[in-house]
Amino acid sequence: LSENTRAQPLVIRPQPLVIAVSGMPGAGSSTLASALADRFGVVAAVGDMDPPDFAIRVIGAQVRARDRAAIDATQVPLLVVAGKSDTRPDAERMARTASRALGQAVIPVSGLLAGVRLDATDRDILGQWRDAGIAVPTSAAAFAAADEVRGDAPQQQARARMMALLGRTGLVAALEVLEASPDATVAEVNAALHRRSGVDALVTPIKQAAGAIAAGRRVRRLAGLRLLSARGFDRPAIEQRLITESAR
Repeated sequence: LSENTRAQPLVIRPQPLVIAVSGMPGAGSSTLASALADRFGVVAAVGDMDPPDFAIRVIGAQVRARDRAAIDATQVPLLVVAGKSDTRPDAERMARTASRALGQAVIPVSGLLAGVRLDATDRDILGQWRDAGIAVPTSAAAFAAADEVRGDAPQQQARARMMALLGRTGLVAALEVLEASPDATVAEVNAALHRRSGVDALVTPIKQAAGAIAAGRRVRRLAGLRLLSARGFDRPAIEQRLITESAR
C-alpha cells in the first residue's frame, strides 16, 4: 500500500471486500469502520451485514464476555482489534494481554488517526502552533481554555476542533512531524498519522484470508442459485449456472 492519504483499494476480485465491524458501545467500531472504508475502499459498516466476507471485532481496554461470545459466533474470517490505541499509552501491552486471553492475534489500532483527513488550512494552523511552541496539555478542555487564547473565540474553536479531529496523541504527533520537517505537506502529515494509527497492520492478515473469503463467497453463491432453482426462477438457466459453478 502507498503512503497516500487514500491507499489503493483492498479488494478480493471482482467485488469490493465486505467487512462487518462490531464491538461494545464506546469501543470505536464506527470510527474504525469509516476509516477502513475511506482508506482502503472496502465496504465496512457496524451492525448486521448479510453476508460479510470478513469480520473485525473491536475490543476495549480488556476482553469482555460479550466480546468472547461475538468472536465465538463469527462464521467468517475474523480479526480482533484493540480500538482507540491513541488513548492508551500501554496499548501494545494491553493488546498482548488480550491476545493471550483469546488465543489469537490482537492488533492495536486508532480508528481516529486512521481516518484523519487534514486539509491545507489545518496544516497552516498546525504550522503556526509549531512556530509558537504551543504545548499540548492532557485534556481538550484545558487546551481550548489556555490563558493565551482566553477571550479569543476563533482560536478556542480552532483548538477544540483540532482536538476533536486528532485527539491529544494525534495532535502531538502532527506537531512532532512539523518540528522534524517544517516543510512537510498536508499529505505527508496525514500519511504520518495514518502510519501512527496502526491500521496498515490489518492489511496482511486480511489478505491472508483471501482463500477463505473466496470459498465463502462461492458457498453463498451456490446456495443462492439452488434457492432460485428450487423456486422455479428460470430453472434451466439457473441449473446450467449451477453446473458451471460446481465444476470450478
